[in-house]
Amino acid sequence: MADRLGPNMEDVRGIVEEFFYDDGMLGTVLAFALVFGMAALVVLSMVLLAGLLA
Repeated sequence: MADRLGPNMEDVRGIVEEFFYDDGMLGTVLAFALVFGMAALVVLSMVLLAGLLA
């Protein structure tokens, strides 16, 4: 089993290393997370506020 998964783990490790060394990709993912995280926070706040006012 380990022999079969060995090459796949090397591929995954290479992808992760490439992701962290590529500053543009990391910045894009962080911006995406911040924007959609804030949007989710705003929607959640509106739902909670509507629940409190109801």
